[in-house]
Amino acid sequence: MSDIGGPEEHNHGGDHDWHRRLLANSPDITTVLDTDGTVTYVSSAVKQILGYSPEDLTGDRAEDYVHPDDRSDVSAMFEGQSGEPGDPAIVQARVRRADASWCWLESRIQRHLQDDVIEGSLVTSRPVSERNEREAELTTTKERMTMALEGANLGIWDWDMETDEVSRDELLTDMLGYTRSEMGDRLSDWAELVHPDGKQRHDEALAEHVTERTPYYQCEYRLRTKSGDWKWVRTMGKVVQRADDGTPLRAVGIHQDIDDRKRAELTLREEREMFTQGPAVVFKWTDIEGWPIEYVSENVEDVFGYTPAKLQSGNVQFADLVHEADRDRLREEVAGQRSRENDRISPSPYRITTANGDIRWVLEHSKRLQIDGQDSYRLGYLVDITERKQRERELAARERKYRNLFEDTRDALTVFDRDGYIDCNERTLELFGIESVEAFLERAPWELAPPTQPDGTGSRESALEHIETAFEDGEAFFEWTHQRADGTEFPAEVKLSWFEYEGEPALHALVRDITERKDYEQRIEAQRDNLDVLNRVLRHDIRNDLQLVTSYAELIAEESDDESIQDHIETVLENAEHAVELTRTAREMADVMLSAEDDIENIDLDSVLTDELKAVRAAYPHAVFTVESSMPAKPVRASSMLSSVFRNLLKNAVQHNDKAVPEVTISATTREERVVVRIADNGPGIPAEQRDAIFGKGETGLESSGTGIGLYLVETLVDSYGGSVRVEDNDPDGAVFVVELPTVR
Repeated sequence: MSDIGGPEEHNHGGDHDWHRRLLANSPDITTVLDTDGTVTYVSSAVKQILGYSPEDLTGDRAEDYVHPDDRSDVSAMFEGQSGEPGDPAIVQARVRRADASWCWLESRIQRHLQDDVIEGSLVTSRPVSERNEREAELTTTKERMTMALEGANLGIWDWDMETDEVSRDELLTDMLGYTRSEMGDRLSDWAELVHPDGKQRHDEALAEHVTERTPYYQCEYRLRTKSGDWKWVRTMGKVVQRADDGTPLRAVGIHQDIDDRKRAELTLREEREMFTQGPAVVFKWTDIEGWPIEYVSENVEDVFGYTPAKLQSGNVQFADLVHEADRDRLREEVAGQRSRENDRISPSPYRITTANGDIRWVLEHSKRLQIDGQDSYRLGYLVDITERKQRERELAARERKYRNLFEDTRDALTVFDRDGYIDCNERTLELFGIESVEAFLERAPWELAPPTQPDGTGSRESALEHIETAFEDGEAFFEWTHQRADGTEFPAEVKLSWFEYEGEPALHALVRDITERKDYEQRIEAQRDNLDVLNRVLRHDIRNDLQLVTSYAELIAEESDDESIQDHIETVLENAEHAVELTRTAREMADVMLSAEDDIENIDLDSVLTDELKAVRAAYPHAVFTVESSMPAKPVRASSMLSSVFRNLLKNAVQHNDKAVPEVTISATTREERVVVRIADNGPGIPAEQRDAIFGKGETGLESSGTGIGLYLVETLVDSYGGSVRVEDNDPDGAVFVVELPTVR
């Protein structure tokens, strides 16, 4: 192949290599193949177009690089070539690039078998334009789609909703046996073919999608074929174009032939009902007035009490067995289903009177038999569903009961799924100010709320998050701000609960108006703020003023020698000290009222009692304080104000003691998960009938009929710790205050 460059002598500037340069600079791929299709030469343009170097391809068979789907076309072109130069053959085919992708090439093939230089075929190739490549791919895609649609029994339709014109492919019309012209090009032509039993279902499904209540249109129903039979089809479609105002303009979709599957399902359903719902008795009736019985299965006596001989004697008609209250209805239903050209008859359940006068509910499945082109008989079976009817009545009774509960509750109750609301009670309409259930069901959950919630989140996004949580976890509980139809807002508690509604997952929502509770919480918060202000006043202003009074009284006492004035000053000092103590206790009461459960911690009881004993011994040096046992090392559950409990009890044991030398004994023991502290004194004791009153139970702090708010504070604190305090008699005299505190588990 070294001579492919051409003769050494030429007329182009003396450059003997001009042919080789021409091939090297050409944007097209020039390839020489021998008679076996092996590449003997390829120009350097192959690198730019396919990514190979010429050396990569030389010696390989060209066919190995052609797409398998295109090899037959390429081979046909080669076979059609003669050995002599003539008109070239042109073919388009996909060739594998070096990166394993495919490139469409248009190749010009010319055989040169007699040429001593080429001795094979000369192929000149260039990439097909992007447009041609897309067209080729589109043609392939259409061919594959057509094969897929044919294999799946699918037909495509396209509905211009402005003109009502519907275009259908041949697969759809062939499915029903019509030509395109016979089937018509209007939706109304299509609607005329819909079986009467499925027309309402079809129209409702279409209307729900057109009004955007469902994401797509889907329905199973029967269409009349050209031969007059009925074929089950499944239609799916979607509005793909709407005007700016939402008016639908165009819809597309598919029809699928599901006749075989649907008829198999119906047959299976009938058989399932026959074998699962109750005993089945086979009948054959003459299809005339009264329905004379031609045949009945042997088990009729077991189910209805009649012998087959009696029913087939000609003296009894089937209509005579039907309960008189159901007879006319049954005649009308059978006649109606026959008029709609049904070959199967399935009336609503009806009652049969048995031989002994009992009533049994039955479900009929029968089929018309044609003899000589006329309907002469019905053959079918009756399934005894008496027990099922009893369960249905019980279920209906329960449903009425739950419906009453649903309606009578003072909370708003709704039922909804991912597509929207399904039901609501009257309280819902009252709460949201909506006139009717129908008007309520048109709204989405987030449309009953302001655009944003108090925390700044969007109501729609937040509602969808709560709904999804309930579907995944089974429930969701949260506070929500709702909005009534008049625009007013109100706070609510919402509980979502998952349940199954008519075989599909749904949510039950309870909405409780908590406006009053929120108002109460705000009042409590305001009271806490006021109490906090009072606490600060007790801590600073009043206490500071009393200390100032005490300081001046002591100064006057030091500078005055008048004994009468000294008595008055002593009275002032005693009352001022009492007032200071009173403000301290009141301040501690305010701290208790402002405290939270989080303030409870582990407290070392020994340290608290040691500190308080040290303080009271200094304040009352004439009293005797004795600790009988060591304090338990185990901490107790309390707050930092536990010291106030023992301070008040220890001071109370001295202040209300009538002995010259007050004696106070402290002991502690551990019992199960509690520490019991006993503070005993030798005072006058407390009568049993007064023991409740001393803690100020039922009173209001400062106005307590007890000994003061100190003991009221003691009980309040111990109660908040989960403990208890009580009074017992001391032997031989005095009282014992018993404090029980929970230990750390």
